[in-house]
Amino acid sequence: MIGPFVSKSKFLNGLQCHKLLWHQYNAKHLIPETGAGTQAIFDQGHEVGEWAKKLFPGGIEVAI
Repeated sequence: MIGPFVSKSKFLNGLQCHKLLWHQYNAKHLIPETGAGTQAIFDQGHEVGEWAKKLFPGGIEVAI
């Protein structure tokens, strides 16, 4: 069996805080929900990604 994969986001979280990385895999229920302001920032990031795909259609998307 292959173990859990570490995404780029989780890897960066682990560099900033080892406990956060552990919690993301072992105690996810203890991590607080994302607030509306933070979610809005995430949504903007996804929108930028969609625009980038339109501007550079031949680019390579790295799956997370």
